[in-house]
This record gives sequence, C-alpha cells and structure tokens, in this order.
Amino acid sequence: MFQWSRSSLRRLFAVGALAAASVVGCTQLDAWQREAIFSPQTKSQRWWSEPPAGTETFDLSLPGGDKVHAWYWQHSNADAPTVLYLHGARWNLNGSAFRMSGWTRMGYSVLAIDYRGFGQSTALLPSEDTATQDASAALRELARRQPDPSRRFIYGHSLGGAIAIDLASRPEMPAFAGLIVESSFTSMAAMLQTLRWGKLPGASLLVTQPFASVEKLATLTTPMLFLHGTEDRVVPHTMSDELFEAALKVPADLKRVVKIEGASHSGAIRSGKVYETAVHNFIRDASKAYPAPTADHVTPPTAG
Repeated sequence: MFQWSRSSLRRLFAVGALAAASVVGCTQLDAWQREAIFSPQTKSQRWWSEPPAGTETFDLSLPGGDKVHAWYWQHSNADAPTVLYLHGARWNLNGSAFRMSGWTRMGYSVLAIDYRGFGQSTALLPSEDTATQDASAALRELARRQPDPSRRFIYGHSLGGAIAIDLASRPEMPAFAGLIVESSFTSMAAMLQTLRWGKLPGASLLVTQPFASVEKLATLTTPMLFLHGTEDRVVPHTMSDELFEAALKVPADLKRVVKIEGASHSGAIRSGKVYETAVHNFIRDASKAYPAPTADHVTPPTAG
C-alpha cells in the first residue's frame, strides 16, 4: 500500500497541464491540482481497519461549522509522550490505521485526524491551506490533552510530512518538543521534476499548491527527525537529505536523518528495531532538550 500512486502524480503534472492552463481559468486549474494531490479515496480497501482498541473517536469543530474527525488513543502511562499523526494522500484514517497502531505499540499516545475531504470529516476539496487549518485545530487539541509541551510531538507521513512542516512553521501554534517527518518531499515543484513531463520549461509555474517545505524549514529551530526508506518509489529518499540540510538553525545533535534500508514509501514503520530505535532515541533526546519552564513563564494548556 502507498499514499500516492505514480498515476496520480502523472495526472497532476502531465503535459496536459500546459494545455489546460491556456483553456481553463486559475480556479479550475487549482481544483484539478488539489484533486490530484490529495486524491481522497472513499471506497473501503481490504487492508482498511478500525482504530486500535480503546481509541476515542470524536469531532473537532472549526469556525463556520465544519468538522475534523479525530481518533485519540491514550497510553496507560500518563507520562507517555503524545504524537499528533498527520496521514498522507489518498487513504483516510481507516486506511492509515496500521501506522497509528505502530505508534501505540511503540508506547506513545496518539491523536490522529482526517483532513476535511477525508473519511468522516466535512466533505470538501482539500487544499494546502485547509489541511493546515485542520492540523492546527488538532495541535490545539493535543495541547489540551497533553499539557506538557516537552511531551508533545508532530509526526507526518508523505504529504502529511509537508503539512507537519507547515504547521511547525506557524509561531501562533502551541509549543511542542519535536517534529518527525517520514517519506516526505521538498516541494511540489520538486516532485514535478521527478516526472517525465515535469521538466518542460515553465511547468513549475503552474503549481498552485506549493508545499514549499525547504523554505519553511530554514526558519525553524525545533528538533527534527527525518525517516525515509531507500526503496521508496514515490518520493526519492534523497529528498529527506535535502530537508535535513535545509534545517540550518536546528542544533546538530537534535537534527537527524535515518534511512531505512530496503523500506518502501509506506513500509518503513514495519522495519522493526531500526525504526523504533531511531524514534525512541529522538523523542527521548528532544524531550530532555526542551526548556524547563520558569516560575514566571509556564505554558498553559490550549483549549481545543
């Protein structure tokens, strides 16, 4: 299973885009790209499953009456770090449940959401902006449930990694201890360059959903872990090296890239010890590095 199909990416940036730009307006071109990038699937697949036993399911309310459907699994250890999980394209929470289960087995509490346009969240055509709004609401909910920022982490897979980076770059958001990005890309324009027709002159100018992660990372000081399988056929694993290099302001001992030998785009979490050790060590070190609150400055929990 994978989050993006190569055919989805080809549909997005095939040579037809150049012709489409001349015959349709910006609104239609934008809608076309959003559909191709997010590609929300509504039909259940054989591997889809329910959330881990004991998961609380609920909706987060957004301004205007929209809702974001969420799952929350609380570890029996109240001191366990809590992870906000942002899934990739195509599959909703049910299609991504195996990854959430992996994090619960590793010993973490997990809050996971479906962006609007996916699953039981409000039906609309997602965009970079709406997905980040949804992730912002989820991070506020995470802060409400886990009041200790040294135990809050954001994790995004594939497209969710780009959304996680965008979320981390927003200074108005509740504080957290670290960012974990798996199998993600540098920008949508760079992904376009991996396709045959993407190298046509001017093709990158047609991108309406930039997901410009490199630019955003350059401003951050948050501890970061980048994970990527070396057999990823969707996003080149070298893009994680570029993301790592872009995080110029992160302390060297708190910025890491770990390649999972032989892992596919969605298979890294099934790699066992090498994956789990990388995650455990990073979360331990990032938690320890988080500044202790002073008597006159204690970060309050944020209501969802």
